[in-house]
Amino acid sequence: MLSVLIETMNDEEGLARTLSSLVGAAVEGVVREVIICDRGSSDHTARVADHAGCVWLEAADIADGIGRARGDWLLLLEPGARPGGDWTEAVLAHASHSTG
Repeated sequence: MLSVLIETMNDEEGLARTLSSLVGAAVEGVVREVIICDRGSSDHTARVADHAGCVWLEAADIADGIGRARGDWLLLLEPGARPGGDWTEAVLAHASHSTG
């Protein structure tokens, strides 16, 4: 359903926080893939993305990630962002009304 895109550079801790907040949605099938668009990190950002099973795009920006996305919907997040509340329920409700 969702392709999550995160553009980052040297923010391994923020990325880890964001990815951990997406686990439940991935288990429920709301998040199809997470694409990391890296702008040249020199820390352990790539390792965090790899351990989480993300698609890693090196020297890439959001436009590159959008071109690679396979989901029906896109969710763009910054490293450190954590969707709150029942956001997965809101996504599912919106998608069911939008697809008829």
